[in-house]
Amino acid sequence: MGERAAVRAPGAWPVLGHAPALMRRPLAFLSSLPDRGPLVEVRLGPLPAYVVTTPELARQVLVTGSQDFERGRFSRKLTRTLGSGLATSTGQEHRTQRRMLQPAFSRTAVAACAEPMRAAAESVLSGWTAGQVIDVNQAMDAYSSDVVARSLFGSDVAAPAAAEFRQSLPGLLRDMVNRTILPEWWAGLPTPGNRRAAQALARVDAAAYAAITAYRAADRDEGDLLSLLIAARDEDGSGLGDTQIRDQMITFTLAGVETTSAALAWFFHELAHHPDIERRVLAEIDTVLGTREPTLDDLPALTETTHALLESTRLYASWIQMRRAIRPVVLDGVELPAGTEVIYSPYLLHHDPRWFPNPEAFDPDRWNPDRASVIPNGAYLAFSAGIHKCIGESFAFLETTMLATMTCQRWRLRPVPGVPVRPVATGVVHPKGLVMTLTPR
Repeated sequence: MGERAAVRAPGAWPVLGHAPALMRRPLAFLSSLPDRGPLVEVRLGPLPAYVVTTPELARQVLVTGSQDFERGRFSRKLTRTLGSGLATSTGQEHRTQRRMLQPAFSRTAVAACAEPMRAAAESVLSGWTAGQVIDVNQAMDAYSSDVVARSLFGSDVAAPAAAEFRQSLPGLLRDMVNRTILPEWWAGLPTPGNRRAAQALARVDAAAYAAITAYRAADRDEGDLLSLLIAARDEDGSGLGDTQIRDQMITFTLAGVETTSAALAWFFHELAHHPDIERRVLAEIDTVLGTREPTLDDLPALTETTHALLESTRLYASWIQMRRAIRPVVLDGVELPAGTEVIYSPYLLHHDPRWFPNPEAFDPDRWNPDRASVIPNGAYLAFSAGIHKCIGESFAFLETTMLATMTCQRWRLRPVPGVPVRPVATGVVHPKGLVMTLTPR
């Protein structure tokens, strides 16, 4: 068994541990850890946790040794908002849910979502005018929220739920991230933020249950995700209860909005600062699509576009995820007891020059087959890996490609001079201050 002790990260505060560093400068703090070793101990309040900083260890936690781990502190704290949905469940419960929900993310089901995606993109783009300055992050949030709402709620009776989800869930996401980092006692304080989050959650719950009740009463397939959730059956014929459906609705919405909007916002930011890559993307879209919208079948031919989107997800991925050991495990020769929290950070791995040379550079060509083949397994984790790999990966790529190509067919987005843009870590890394001017093609 392991005999060594893990290296400890410096700078822990009394009582709070490394929580202040993780809240104030999470990206810089995490990026400093690989220099200290493959496994680094940090403190979340008084709780010790261990950050894995190599693809091998990340892969052990997520894939080869996944039987030794369950969803950890991060997921447990998210259950207040997400319940026991696909993003927080673990073990047999997770396997059962994934089996029941897989048909909703089959190739046929994802392809059918192209029309809601196209309609959502058109809704955003139709309001743009030449010379207008837009908040890109806000626009991408609006698009991804609309896609989820249209895909999840296809019926008019669910319109109030769709509106409530669009309005309330972004704030709930920020609350969830804060709760993960801060000590347990913080969640019980009557702070303004805690009160706002509780009120928003109550509104979302009421809207979700109202939509579920209306769909069950109508007893018809609306061709949307909520209909699929209501119709889903396990091998024994059992379906999902109202609370389980509510949990999946909120899980899919938060997962779909945050990651997609960030990837798209950064995509336009990076294209504007890399004119050669922008020219290649625009030429490809003109050649492959002309003026029509993309379908799922077009993605293999849109390599310049999809590689640029993939590079955006690498540069600005989720910055903290957790697992908990369910039995004693050895990581990098260090024995960790059952119950130990283990952190992996896609952002940390994606910005390590050992796995991604010149990691701060926006370089879509690193995803060409000859270069991508040498990236170690476990180094790219934007969609996680193993049994908890994101079920909606193909949905996300069609969604981002739809908006990216439809925008590039009509517009070039140009930075506003003198306005700084900086990365801010929420669930993933968003661009703060990203305003751009619309220029017709």
